[in-house]
Amino acid sequence: MIIPNKFLKLDYNPTYDILFVEWPNMHDYTLTEVTYIIDEVIDAVRSYDIKRILTDTRQSKVTVPMEEYAKIINELALQLAKTRLQKFAKLQTSDADRETVSSNAAALVIGSIAYRSFSSTEEAVTWLTAGEGV
Repeated sequence: MIIPNKFLKLDYNPTYDILFVEWPNMHDYTLTEVTYIIDEVIDAVRSYDIKRILTDTRQSKVTVPMEEYAKIINELALQLAKTRLQKFAKLQTSDADRETVSSNAAALVIGSIAYRSFSSTEEAVTWLTAGEGV
């Protein structure tokens, strides 16, 4: 089921209770939209009581300074920690700085949300659904 959104692709699979998020590009001129996007992801997680997210950041481009990017990702993590989300999987990029930012954000919510980064969608879905009898 596609959740309508004009800035990013949100695809929810109720069978596995996984929200697939195709992460958008982040540039200085899109920071207003990025705030909106974070709010939309949080609203979707709350509205559908989503327990698992798989985000694909592999194709997104980030041209904002890493410090700004880290603030955005940390805010997303902290907001997600206030929901009933249990697992967050991310398809990894080749950008070591972005991966470090993601790991640091995950460290902010240890104990609230399990986080792992994967190289393939199949591995991520297997981890997300492990132990759920699906």
